[in-house]
Amino acid sequence: MKFELLPNEIFREIFEYLDIFDVIHSFNELIPLPLYLNFVDVSKFKFDRLCQLLTTHSNVKEQVYSLKLSNKSTPGQIETFFSSFSLLDFPHLRSLTLIQIDKNASSQLQSILPLLPQLNSFHLLDSNDIHLTHPLSSNLQTLTIPTIVSLSKTSSITNLTISGCSLDQLSYYIFKHLPLLTCLDIKHCSSHYSQVKISFDDERSKAVHLKQLMIFNFEYGFEYFKNFAKQIPKLTTLQLCATSLDMMNAHQWKQLILSSLSYLTDFKFIFYYQFPTHTVELNTQLDDFQNEFWTEQHHWYTEYSLSTCSATIYTIPYMLDSYQLEYESNRYGNQLINTFDKVRSLTVYHRSMIKPEQYYFSRVRSLTIISAEDCRRPAIGGQGFQFLGTLVDITKIEHLNISVKVQIKESTGFLRFLQGLPRLSSLTISIGALNYFHFNDELRDYLSKTIKHLQIYKYCPTTFRYYGIRDLCEMFSNLEQLKCVHLAQANDLLFLLEHLPKLTSLTAYLWFVKDDNHFYSWFIKATQNFNIIFDLKPTRKRETLLSAWIERK
Repeated sequence: MKFELLPNEIFREIFEYLDIFDVIHSFNELIPLPLYLNFVDVSKFKFDRLCQLLTTHSNVKEQVYSLKLSNKSTPGQIETFFSSFSLLDFPHLRSLTLIQIDKNASSQLQSILPLLPQLNSFHLLDSNDIHLTHPLSSNLQTLTIPTIVSLSKTSSITNLTISGCSLDQLSYYIFKHLPLLTCLDIKHCSSHYSQVKISFDDERSKAVHLKQLMIFNFEYGFEYFKNFAKQIPKLTTLQLCATSLDMMNAHQWKQLILSSLSYLTDFKFIFYYQFPTHTVELNTQLDDFQNEFWTEQHHWYTEYSLSTCSATIYTIPYMLDSYQLEYESNRYGNQLINTFDKVRSLTVYHRSMIKPEQYYFSRVRSLTIISAEDCRRPAIGGQGFQFLGTLVDITKIEHLNISVKVQIKESTGFLRFLQGLPRLSSLTISIGALNYFHFNDELRDYLSKTIKHLQIYKYCPTTFRYYGIRDLCEMFSNLEQLKCVHLAQANDLLFLLEHLPKLTSLTAYLWFVKDDNHFYSWFIKATQNFNIIFDLKPTRKRETLLSAWIERK
């Protein structure tokens, strides 16, 4: 059998033992396959090596079909890449994703985008102050942008994802400039983004090709959506999350679907309402979503949960990957169905009044523990950790977040809980909790061996003193990422860099910077023995945010 005819499964197993450089060097000449380069959260050492490879092997650039670059946790990555390469060097580039790009790099980018006719997918993420003022590639079909202000020209885009917009912007901008739109994904739809009001009866603003619509935070009432629905007559798929009480009316939805959304076949929703003063009786109203129209005609199945202060109804299985379990709630639905299999991020209270048999989350990767608002000194101990074991498959948890308000009753019980999390490598916690771990050597040893990513809650005016910095480096000696540390002295920065040998990403809030230019010069000189890229941003609270990306071999 020829090598290139081997099953893909064998290649995948081989590649698990190799890094990207070994793969390219070993297989490039033999099988010049398309490359999909993802630099998100990559170490600076690997980034520099791959850039060197692209420089020395010009043919590799011709194999790049997808490119992802990010300044998030890796400051200056996008600018560094653009300083070495032009996007024109990648003749087969089909997909480009940029995360937290700055304005200077954006200006350079926008002049090149129209010159990339092969580009059909462009994603601009976490870049809310960036506006696309230049024409886009005529072949571009998939676009992700922060706001609708980023769009000003008529385009052939068929798939659009947007971070935030209003209903009137949908009518005037999106449906006007994107007449061929078939799929629209909106993260936040609110009047906050409103600029002008357009009549919903305007025939020119109808999206006659739109088939799929997803809105994950709809801050309007039902009547607004009812009027808006007249503009999307051919819709077949709708996913909607809303927080208005009048959304929880099955009869209204039935009439709307029959009158304006007759093509709708796939309807997923989550409607949540928080009672302002007292509990509202909603059982009968929510049961209407389980009558013949919903279950037999359309096969849309729902369940709901009620607490003393809120109500939630949702189609099953639950469609989002995050879920917050209320402090005291009752679930009304079919508990034999794996309703929450899609949930990867779960938030729970430090103590709960729910019946454990009502909920189970089998695929959670990130667990957050918060405190109830009416609790003066919230603390979690052995019983609380034991309850979590009945609620979640803790063997799959990779990240643990303990709210700044939640105290840990005993470090030994906490250690036993952590030892039941074989995949745990990331922790978010407060300075106070870290100080509490000081006297438990077994716990400190566990954290040192296990935790690679640490985030410390940012809250004033607590800062690390010298002994705290030293203790931190001993307790988390294998850290690769450290976020939101408050530092009181400049030398503390150097101490972290010198005593955390695996640290590749650092985010710190500095209290001592009075002159940014002076500190910038000092830090460059002080870190000349490190291969480091950093960024300084002043904040509103007389502090400076430092983001650093460090090379470690």
